[in-house]
Amino acid sequence: MNKKLSKRLSACLNALSSLGKIADIGTDHAYLPCHGITNGLIKRAIAIDIIDGPLAQAKRAIADYGLADKIELRKGSGFKPLKVGEVEGANIAGMGGKLISQLLLDGLPVAKSMKILVFQPQGGESILRKTLFENDFAIANELLLEEDGIIYTIITAKPCPKNNGCSELDVIFGPILRQNINDELFIKKWHQECVAIDEILSKIPEGNERKADFEQKKQQIKDVLAGVIS
Repeated sequence: MNKKLSKRLSACLNALSSLGKIADIGTDHAYLPCHGITNGLIKRAIAIDIIDGPLAQAKRAIADYGLADKIELRKGSGFKPLKVGEVEGANIAGMGGKLISQLLLDGLPVAKSMKILVFQPQGGESILRKTLFENDFAIANELLLEEDGIIYTIITAKPCPKNNGCSELDVIFGPILRQNINDELFIKKWHQECVAIDEILSKIPEGNERKADFEQKKQQIKDVLAGVIS
């Protein structure tokens, strides 16, 4: 069995491919570690989920791949089922940035013992970036990719005791992504955000203070895309 991995999960796996043993947090079907080991990208893995259903599906997938001796299943939340130094890296994909941030804060000693952390947030990227910067992680790489009409952000972070902090633009647009404002997906992503803001603005009454906040955010996006602020 070798089920095709989605484009976004393949990108997450590639960011971890220099490591021997990883944790896949919120593993669902455990396809990422199964695919990684089968294709020689990683050697061993711990697959973690907090819900019994996904754990049962993961167990079946691991058995189908014949990897029960190389992938260990654990039930729990975020980094909590792991010990400090137990794995070299971790992947968290498909959760909101706010939830990922909370999982990171709840498991900081374990997270900081790893070489690489890979995140694919479903929205809330700015919340996650702010949490990373405030807790001594550096963003080593960022990637935008489109799959089935959805633009995904992949963030690769590393512990960095000498973190130099970040600007508001780094938090919102990404310190690496905003270095190339002419990237097709970067432009498309933020144009879509402007459309979403317009939809919100159409429903906010005049005089409501939230209207000014959204208008300011929209102008900031336009300025970044135009290269007015960088």
